[in-house]
Amino acid sequence: MGAVNKIPGVSGGIVALIFGFYEKLILSFSRFDFNSFTIFRKKGFKSFIMHINGEFLTLLLIGIIISFFSTSLIIGFFLENYQAQILGLFCGMIIFSIVIILKKISDLNFCNISFIIFGLSIGLAFFSVGPGTETTNPIFVFFCGVVSVSGMVLPGLSGSMILLALGNYKLLLIDSVNALYHSIVNIIMGNVIETSDLESKKLIILLLIFALGSIVGLIVFSKILNVLIIQYKNIIMSCLVGFIFGSIGSVWPWTSKNFENATGSLFLELNNNFFYYPNNLNIENITILTSIIIGAFLVYIIEKFNVKK
Repeated sequence: MGAVNKIPGVSGGIVALIFGFYEKLILSFSRFDFNSFTIFRKKGFKSFIMHINGEFLTLLLIGIIISFFSTSLIIGFFLENYQAQILGLFCGMIIFSIVIILKKISDLNFCNISFIIFGLSIGLAFFSVGPGTETTNPIFVFFCGVVSVSGMVLPGLSGSMILLALGNYKLLLIDSVNALYHSIVNIIMGNVIETSDLESKKLIILLLIFALGSIVGLIVFSKILNVLIIQYKNIIMSCLVGFIFGSIGSVWPWTSKNFENATGSLFLELNNNFFYYPNNLNIENITILTSIIIGAFLVYIIEKFNVKK
């Protein structure tokens, strides 16, 4: 989840859904409230950990941190050198995840179909938003944290895409993270002069504000979603199907941004980006189509494993 949350267009919530722990994730985060601190005060740390599924959240957090700084570097390499193919992989995973969510809808009636269409329109509207302007205002950075963390709790909604739309993707997920990483390395190496760099300190402070906003957003969104999933599961899942389908253009591999000399049949132009579908089977298109099939197959295998378990 940590790795994919850095990639614009890919949602960490999709990963939770594919691996079968999405509802457990929402339930665990939603338990962070005043009641949980009352349990901690009256019954002790062990009861508090059991109440919030602490073991599950700790393992998840460790995995997110490790993948954020390690696996994301690997994915970054492939995005740099094989962007269309890696996006094809994610595209295949996301397309097949729609099938998984559809299975969770017990009755595909007119009401639920209407909410699929509603989710589709929201997804298309979100996808059509162009990038904003970078802002270092602490209040706005906190707001960025609150809204971007929704990518962890809403499958199909990419937190990175939200940051791109708000204009702070590079500032908060690249520059600030790199500043923290280099500062930690400098401290370990004993380079005190470099760690006192004012620009790095500003970036790290902004990252901490962003992290605080993310924690607040995670707790609030999870609490709301937990109630909605319990009471209106079919409606929520229907909206997610539509939303994911509507925002799939974020990872569509055949675009002018992925190919300097894109070939194929043009079907959409949006924010100076041209979208194509392949009309020939050259090597490039074959590798992308193969990536899509592999992505879909991976999700199929994972879903089968979760069903058996």
